[in-house]
Amino acid sequence: MNALLAVEGLTRRFGGLVAVDALSFSIAPGEVVGLLGPNGSGKTTVLNLLSGALKADSGRITFREQAIGRLPAHRIAQLGMARTFQLVRPLGSLSCRDNVLTGLAFGRDRAWGAGVRTTADELLDRVGLGQAGDTLPGELTYIDQKRLELARALALKPELLLLDEWLAGLNPTELEQGIALIRGLSDQGITILLVEHVMDAIRSLCGRLLVMNTGRLIASGLPQQVLADPEVVRAYLGDDGDA
Repeated sequence: MNALLAVEGLTRRFGGLVAVDALSFSIAPGEVVGLLGPNGSGKTTVLNLLSGALKADSGRITFREQAIGRLPAHRIAQLGMARTFQLVRPLGSLSCRDNVLTGLAFGRDRAWGAGVRTTADELLDRVGLGQAGDTLPGELTYIDQKRLELARALALKPELLLLDEWLAGLNPTELEQGIALIRGLSDQGITILLVEHVMDAIRSLCGRLLVMNTGRLIASGLPQQVLADPEVVRAYLGDDGDA
């Protein structure tokens, strides 16, 4: 089966810092893959490169057999890739429903109009916000703001969903709900690449792990093998930097 996403020799520099260093990997349709690494290892930069927020200095990104490395972010989203962010970014002056409607309007189908309100409400219900359509994002709890951002991403009808520490900061009950929600998306056929530090979630959700350190891929494979790798253990016990 052809890879849904293929990354070859991906490199991104910020001045003298090589944030992503000749990174290569692929993801097959239907996989849930964890992208791990200590703070400062380049994980979020990778998501920014994949989603078009940043451009690579060198290397190649292929999504659905199309080279996307030079495409703008909105074109990549329309091809079927969506993401969430470490810091939740709702449109604060718009209701939850209208936040999701923006995703529908600028997504793969570019859907708008009165009939799309029902679709937006269905997406809110899908993530557990079925009664929050008229609510402003600032009135939501932290996990519900994350649910809203996820609903907006799902409005793009993604084949590949990039989750950047979506489970961070949740209490144990919220974490259990969040894991169940992500597992449900996977069961519905969405391929997922998640950047995460929560080991319970990684072990529960991921069929395969990629581990980065200082911009390089240092391990790849099944979770139980990768998490026991001495180089991975050393990386997590090393110095902390910025994410």
